[in-house]
Amino acid sequence: MQLNINQSEFPWYQGNSRLIDRSVQGKWLAAHILQMAIIMFWVGINTLSENQVFDPGLPMYDQGLVLIPHLAAEGFGVGAGGVVTNPGVYVQVALVHMVASVVLFFGAYYHAQIGPADLSQGGRGNTAKFSFEWDDPKRLGYILGNHLIFIGFASLIFVGWMKYHGLYDPTIGEVRAVTPAMENFTNVYKYGWSTPGYNPFFVDNLGDLAAGHFLVGLLDIAGGIWHILVPPFQWEQRLGARQDNYSADGLIGLSLGGVAIMGFISAYFCAVNTFVYPVEFYGPALEVKFNLTPYFQDTADFADGVFSSRAWLANITYYLGFYCLQGHLFHSLKAMGVKFEEIPNALSQTFVQEPSIITGAAPTTDAAPEIKEAPVEETTSMDSTESVPAAEASQANGSDSTESPQT
Repeated sequence: MQLNINQSEFPWYQGNSRLIDRSVQGKWLAAHILQMAIIMFWVGINTLSENQVFDPGLPMYDQGLVLIPHLAAEGFGVGAGGVVTNPGVYVQVALVHMVASVVLFFGAYYHAQIGPADLSQGGRGNTAKFSFEWDDPKRLGYILGNHLIFIGFASLIFVGWMKYHGLYDPTIGEVRAVTPAMENFTNVYKYGWSTPGYNPFFVDNLGDLAAGHFLVGLLDIAGGIWHILVPPFQWEQRLGARQDNYSADGLIGLSLGGVAIMGFISAYFCAVNTFVYPVEFYGPALEVKFNLTPYFQDTADFADGVFSSRAWLANITYYLGFYCLQGHLFHSLKAMGVKFEEIPNALSQTFVQEPSIITGAAPTTDAAPEIKEAPVEETTSMDSTESVPAAEASQANGSDSTESPQT
């Protein structure tokens, strides 16, 4: 089944609409690769920028840094007490990201200008398998499965980093390698709000952290294999609004909704967890405040206009999640048939005055005609009052003239 895409249905600011048609799926793939290239470039250039202003003699969280605290928490360049002993490693990490961004930029250029525009025409390897229709659940499940497998392997690689290199452990103030034990795997199933002491937002040891990532990695890989081999069930495709999901707007709406949820969870996790986000690098935990919107505020005293790294990261993540939620609502409602481009016309018609019930004409706001009409109405009423005796007299005369021939 193919969709008929009418480009005129999309306003100018929905630039991605030009990538909906199957004939330009090469550019659609290029756009995704370019997004990854921009992310890599942003990480590289901002890590270099932060390293230029970073002063190891001052608290890291008091210097407006966001990326270097992440690297320090992952065990890069820090020693006992969280003191940075090798800031040069941050330059190396930045350069690796810059090189990766260049490779991805070339990949985006290849798929946009050189590679097949229609992926169904084939290319290297199994390129044709990634050609799809928006309303083809089986092929979409295949692509989803491949994404999940990559995410799963990334999670397992992080577990390997924890095992062979280690993360900064704030309970001992040093970088420590950790291998999850069986107890840690059983603890993972206790995390929630039903078991006291196992709130997932307050995980406080590397063993549980490693076990959780290991299990998530396995589940992602298993889910990826499942979606590659098994298409969505028919009952699932017909389940309520799920029918609207198999479209361009429906799928991007689901994706943005997932990113929004992860953004909200990450923002709160960063705000309150001082183990994964150590105080030495991010500053003290934050408290939730409410104004026009919720926000996170520092609990420590800083100079006016100065915020901790934790406050910057938590608030930015929250607001990005909020905007992704708006995108989720927009695209999901559009997939369900809401035409936002018709809202201005609907609003304008709502505020137009309705015609008068008596005259059938729209009421006027001009006062002058009302002044002129008042005497006319009064004169008319007087004429009609005075004409009553005249009419009676005329009727009497008529009666006389009618009777006189008989006489």
